Amino acid sequence: MPNKFNTQIKLLQLFNLTMSIIGIVYLVFNFNIFFFFTTIITFLIFGIVGANAGYHRYFSHRTFETNIVVEYIMAIVGTLATLGSIVSWVAVHRYHHLHADTENDPHSPRFIGKWKAYTYDWKRADISRKFIKDVIRNPLVVFLHKHYFKVIGVYILLLLLINPWLVIFAYCIPATGCLNGVSTVTVIGHIHGYETYKTNDTAKNSWIANIISLGEGWHNNHHAHPHHWKQGEKWFEFDPPSWFIGLIKK
Repeated sequence: MPNKFNTQIKLLQLFNLTMSIIGIVYLVFNFNIFFFFTTIITFLIFGIVGANAGYHRYFSHRTFETNIVVEYIMAIVGTLATLGSIVSWVAVHRYHHLHADTENDPHSPRFIGKWKAYTYDWKRADISRKFIKDVIRNPLVVFLHKHYFKVIGVYILLLLLINPWLVIFAYCIPATGCLNGVSTVTVIGHIHGYETYKTNDTAKNSWIANIISLGEGWHNNHHAHPHHWKQGEKWFEFDPPSWFIGLIKK
């Protein structure tokens, strides 16, 4: 990601974290069932539909096909999760798979440290256009990349008009939850858990990462078979994104 874009993302994520803390404190002392369930439902939608099924398994790995309506929903919801644009996220993720746990891996906890890997303070990588040539053929993906912050801004404005508190409970906390989910897989998914397959990296199947990321913790399975839309293989490896994908894939 360009430095300016990367800086803006980090500032927005810091804002979300700050507002999330305020929101959680508010709920502790003034519990509101509507705000509580709004947060949970939005987090599940952002995480499972936007980040996991959309950004990761569909746009990054093309593990399944679906119709254009679902594709657009996943793209927009994933954008609101505030993990970066589809173009930038796909580019970095594909580069990560190519160089997993090597010095060229932009976010290997082994080489840049666990804290930097967790906080998106990733190493700059010169990523070729070949990593994103398919996604930039999609006009909506290009639009969401060019107008990334405007799209999020429109969503925030709509929430403000409905109820200002919804900015916290239907955006900030869910987006922060998604960020922590990705960061947990990035770090915990490489240092905790078991290996079902022998791979050329340290990816592990971690139930801790799986809970926090809403289903992306079977990281060893994923690195062994990155083009499989279902990552949970054993009966206890619950995989919510695959439940959603099973409903909408062609």
